[in-house]
Amino acid sequence: MKVIFLDIDGVMNSNIFYHQRHKKRWLKPITYYYIIKYKLRYVFNGFKNKGYSLSNYKTNPKHNEFDYTFKRLKEETDKEKWSWLSSFCNEYDYKICISSVWKNHFKETSEWNDALIKLVFNYNIFVGITGNRQIIIGYEIQNWIDDNKDVENFAIIDDDSDMLPEQMKHFFHVDGYYGLTPNHLYRINRHFEKLTNYSHLNENLC
Repeated sequence: MKVIFLDIDGVMNSNIFYHQRHKKRWLKPITYYYIIKYKLRYVFNGFKNKGYSLSNYKTNPKHNEFDYTFKRLKEETDKEKWSWLSSFCNEYDYKICISSVWKNHFKETSEWNDALIKLVFNYNIFVGITGNRQIIIGYEIQNWIDDNKDVENFAIIDDDSDMLPEQMKHFFHVDGYYGLTPNHLYRINRHFEKLTNYSHLNENLC
């Protein structure tokens, strides 16, 4: 199988994404509600900002539920990028392994499969997440490959470059300002096709 190791932050979102989202908040009435609430609290506190303590923080009781965590994933990522990636993987049957710090976002790893299906990926696209966090992401990816012998080729999409030297030919660097683009997917497809064509050439020569 051909696997794409997918980072999330800086890839499925970007500086532009957050900038545009920030501008859109002014179109929502609730934004003005919180501004007015803050101003009134400031006045009633004697024109002083009230301190906050983490001891007063309460975790949302739904934070482990799939619908809640999936909603957070959608809010923090760009739906257009998911659309590009899902169409690409569905067409060529490329698999997805999550290598991002988001990999433990869901309570159960299998919920990533449900999430990708809701993001219009085919049901068999998700193949897993990389293991425990290490200093160099390349080690996490290599360990996963070592444990999955049916990987014939792979591509790494990430905005960081802490990969192993032998992985650099499989590495597709993404600029966190723009995030994932169709050009990255085009180059990944060429990368996978190059190996396939090379294998067919060797078979014909034998």
